[in-house]
Amino acid sequence: MYELRSREELTRAIIGNEVVLIEYYIPNNKDSENLTAAVKSLEEDGDSRILFCRINMTEYPELVETPRGIPYVEVYYMGKRVFEHYGSLSTVDLNLQVLRRGLRQVFRELNISLRI
Repeated sequence: MYELRSREELTRAIIGNEVVLIEYYIPNNKDSENLTAAVKSLEEDGDSRILFCRINMTEYPELVETPRGIPYVEVYYMGKRVFEHYGSLSTVDLNLQVLRRGLRQVFRELNISLRI
């Protein structure tokens, strides 16, 4: 998972890749840690064509256009935001299930054939 540290890196990631998942987190935050573990599991099992990135909201708050709550995940397809998930559930497994179901539904609707 790539740690994005500048607006330029964020823009290049979104524009330069077909599918990009970005996790926004705060270090040492239990909710962020649960969601991070779920995203890492998605990355391990997911399609290698998906670029997984993360942004530390404490160190790089300027990369957050509109505060949406912490933590959260965005997914971009061909430069457009197609999926958003806000907050964290009580366990890593629940977060993983919710993310996986949501992403599969969005990918199916957009006719994207990727393993997630």
